[in-house]
Amino acid sequence: MKHVALLRGINVGGHRPVPMSALRATFEGLGSSEVQTYIQSGNVVFEADAPEVELIEAAIEKEFGFRVDVILRSAAGWASLDARNPYTQEADGTRVHVAFLNTVPDPAQIVTIRARPGNVWTVSGREVYLHTPDGLGQSGLNLGQLKHATVRNWRTVQRLAQLLS
Repeated sequence: MKHVALLRGINVGGHRPVPMSALRATFEGLGSSEVQTYIQSGNVVFEADAPEVELIEAAIEKEFGFRVDVILRSAAGWASLDARNPYTQEADGTRVHVAFLNTVPDPAQIVTIRARPGNVWTVSGREVYLHTPDGLGQSGLNLGQLKHATVRNWRTVQRLAQLLS
């Protein structure tokens, strides 16, 4: 079964460096096969029977010396992202983003999300879809109390879908 692992906060501004070749080797060491990475931000497509987030996080910490949050999705879960995207007409690849969460947020967490006027979001299960007309960097986005979240632009979401197929 194919899966996607998204690593949070690696290779950003020279902090928490993770070479993609070493990351692929780490996943292979866990018994995964057909391991592929996409860009340097920690996107891994792989095959495994029943991957566990805790084991992946522990292996990464052991290999690289720091803790990294990992968000895991199955190929079937990834395939549902497109149908649930409320901003498809805006999806040029860089103005629509998805924040991936490990759990479904409760309403108290959702009300803490903040952004500048003109930026909108929709919560759908363990994902928060974001439309940022001026780009994510200008959105003023603050995911508030949402824990263990990592954001990818729609172009990356689509590319990972291609790698899964």
